[in-house]
Amino acid sequence: MNSSVTNPSFNEAAFLVLDAHGTVRSANAAAGRLWEVAPADLAGQLVVSLFAFEVTSNDPGWRESQWEVLIATSLGRPLVLQAQPFEPVAPVDVRIELQAAHGIDAAYFARIETVTPPPASPAPVPAAKSEARATETGPDLLAANGPLGFFDLDLTTGRVTTSPAWKRMLGYGAHDLSDTHEAWCELIHPDDTAALPDRVARAPLSGHRDFSVEFRLRHRDGHYVWVHSSGIQLFDSGRTLQRVIGVNTDISERKEAEDAGFTSEERLERLADPGRLAVFDFDFAASTHWISPAGQALAGHADSTPAPETLLGLLPADVAHQGLVAFLSTPAPGEAFFTQALTLRIPGGGELPAVLGVHRQWSRKRELVRAVGFLLPLPSGCGGGPVPPGMIAGMMDTLGEAVIVTDSRAQVIYLNEKAAKLTGWTLAEARDYKLGDVFKLVRRSDGRHDDSAVDLVLAAEEQPRLYAEHSLVGNTLDHKATPIVWTTRQVWSPEGGPAGVVVVFRNPKEMTLTPEEIIRANRFDSLGQLAGGIAHDFNNLLTTILGGISTAKDNRDYTKLDDAESACLAAKALTRQLLTFAKGGATAAQQVVATGDILRDAVRIAAAGTTAVVSVESPEDIAPVFVDRGQILQVFQNLIINALQAMPDVSKGRIQLRATNVKLADNDVPPLPAGAYVQIEVQDNGSGIPPDHIGKIFEPFYTTKKQGTGLGLATVLSIVRKHGGQIGVDSTVGTGTTFTVFFPAADRPVDLVVRSAPAIRFGTGRILFLDDDPKICELTAGMLTSLDYTHDIVRTGEDAIAFYRRYLNIGRPYDAVILDLNVIGGMGGEECFKQLRDLHPEVRAIVNSGYDSEDMARRYLDMGFVGYLTKPYRVLDLGRVIKAALGKA
Repeated sequence: MNSSVTNPSFNEAAFLVLDAHGTVRSANAAAGRLWEVAPADLAGQLVVSLFAFEVTSNDPGWRESQWEVLIATSLGRPLVLQAQPFEPVAPVDVRIELQAAHGIDAAYFARIETVTPPPASPAPVPAAKSEARATETGPDLLAANGPLGFFDLDLTTGRVTTSPAWKRMLGYGAHDLSDTHEAWCELIHPDDTAALPDRVARAPLSGHRDFSVEFRLRHRDGHYVWVHSSGIQLFDSGRTLQRVIGVNTDISERKEAEDAGFTSEERLERLADPGRLAVFDFDFAASTHWISPAGQALAGHADSTPAPETLLGLLPADVAHQGLVAFLSTPAPGEAFFTQALTLRIPGGGELPAVLGVHRQWSRKRELVRAVGFLLPLPSGCGGGPVPPGMIAGMMDTLGEAVIVTDSRAQVIYLNEKAAKLTGWTLAEARDYKLGDVFKLVRRSDGRHDDSAVDLVLAAEEQPRLYAEHSLVGNTLDHKATPIVWTTRQVWSPEGGPAGVVVVFRNPKEMTLTPEEIIRANRFDSLGQLAGGIAHDFNNLLTTILGGISTAKDNRDYTKLDDAESACLAAKALTRQLLTFAKGGATAAQQVVATGDILRDAVRIAAAGTTAVVSVESPEDIAPVFVDRGQILQVFQNLIINALQAMPDVSKGRIQLRATNVKLADNDVPPLPAGAYVQIEVQDNGSGIPPDHIGKIFEPFYTTKKQGTGLGLATVLSIVRKHGGQIGVDSTVGTGTTFTVFFPAADRPVDLVVRSAPAIRFGTGRILFLDDDPKICELTAGMLTSLDYTHDIVRTGEDAIAFYRRYLNIGRPYDAVILDLNVIGGMGGEECFKQLRDLHPEVRAIVNSGYDSEDMARRYLDMGFVGYLTKPYRVLDLGRVIKAALGKA
């Protein structure tokens, strides 16, 4: 076998997909031309039979031996052989290189390039075989129905050929999407264009280069899907990129996990164990910094004090001059986490390829406060790419989740290292069995086998969720049943039939979430639990409103209209609190709030519709607290919901919320320091918590409820600690439970909102009002008339602009315009305002919105609006906002 390697000029590469035994599964058009057959005719051939070897044998095992030698000599590195076409022509010198393929129904990719051009006049190809030449671009492997999305981008023609799986990943059918390079570019997230496989920073010296990048593609539904793209870039002799062939994998779930960053000190300590991974934590606000021993050793400063300069000294010279803070702040603007491939400068003048990952925390002024991340040196031969294809199997094995993949007959075709550990099966063993034999479930409640659980989940019409009702039975007797949370999903073929199943599962005791993830996940679960009670309270309010209106209309008795108005205002307040809870204060600033007010607001929503008695005891001298209002509402709403669910008989339930001022000394309530605190107790007369459960109630995903998520109390703990507080619990079975929460007392009083004096009811001026609802237009027109304002009513933003231009042209512009933000089938208020401002920079515009949100109001006032009117509104509210906008109130 010839092992010499030359540096060939650029030729179109032939590609073969091989199984583990070296049999060709599929081939591209260039491979068909090289061997003078249709690409489909190569399928089923042993790859070693396609080459001429100096040594041959009739030994039955000779082909297997040749295949083993081929793997050993060409896996990950090029080897020169002679390709032997099927027609009687001379062999062609080619260079072959194998790359391992993991997680799909293939074992290897083979890339073949001709070293010398093939004969100028090849033997004619039979007509039946020549049909394959009609597809000049796009390998036949693009028609594969596997879970990975293949693509072939020909930059010389501007044509892109993609597999059905590539399109399914983005929600498209097999024949959707244009096959042009422009269409490809339109799918790319604007911030990720630099990471595209067809972008070249510096051409290689040889004719090809491997790549491995991550970027976002727009889904058919409008959201973006994170993909990992790996493959080969092919260059001509002038070092110009001609073609890109590769495969995309959906990594959205992994990206969501990455964005959480490294926020746990325990995680950092584990990552800091001896190894190649260098971990760092730079707290710029506190000027405290930490670098793992591997990071200091990499920089050659093993005995020095950790400092940002240690990392700065490793960075390339072209970025090190910026300074560390500027360098860490620049990539991925607006995102907390970013990864970047770079070449490190190591002591002695050497260079080392590495991957940098950083999770950042920002101040309210968008200044970098803290950076936690890692540096992972890559093995030699990576070519500067972040993740070579040969490392894919290792990446799958580093996942914390267990993954099992089957074909359409439920035959196991892949499982990762975590799945092997939890099931007790190796990949080699599992491939001979069905999913039900490997993924054996029993119900936690009674220990009975549940063989149909996966089938029922796949047959359900709702979106798959995490299921926590089962334990997993291992393969051997020493494998005890392990409680798991799991989910599954079918993979579909282009014809609409099932192509396989993917099962993802994990031991909940090993599952960790950042505080932000716990709070976000629990908020949606809590909203569902609150919906029924809130609907009950809204119906009560609507009954008062409708009754008052009906009495006035039918009996000319107007005495109940005041009650109807009060009920409207109460419904508006309830809506505002619900929006605050749903948002959760994700971007809201902390503020000093009255403790009693926030407790009463929490009760108003969480106890809506219940027959239990929920009371609040908060004396007037209770200190205020400095908190994120939305998140503290979530704390006490969760505690109230838990208490209600623990009641054997809700009609006899009693829940008390009591607030008191306390002074704590050191070690009174570890780890809280000495100082002034507000102590809040939430006491119920429910069934209590058993002693063997009470130590686990704050763990994420731990629950004793059939439909529970196990996130409620984990959320409470995360929010309380985030605000510098602590929580404890005392429970007696059969008597009830008391949760005690401590928050630091605020060092300043509540910011009082000074109520403005009632606006003058009547005014003068011309008002333009935009809303797409005819009833609101009619009602508001009557209000404006009663306020003595001249007015025009329009239903679309386009009409508003036309009316405004008409009066502006005669020198009599409107004194104010009131714009509804959302207009069905036409221009909304925000875009209308921008165009009106272009027409007349002095336009005075008022937002009219159904969202009663201080953050939204602040956003539009900062944009240039002069007022914010929330629905529903009264004549007094309308008059006040117009007067303020005109500068007369």
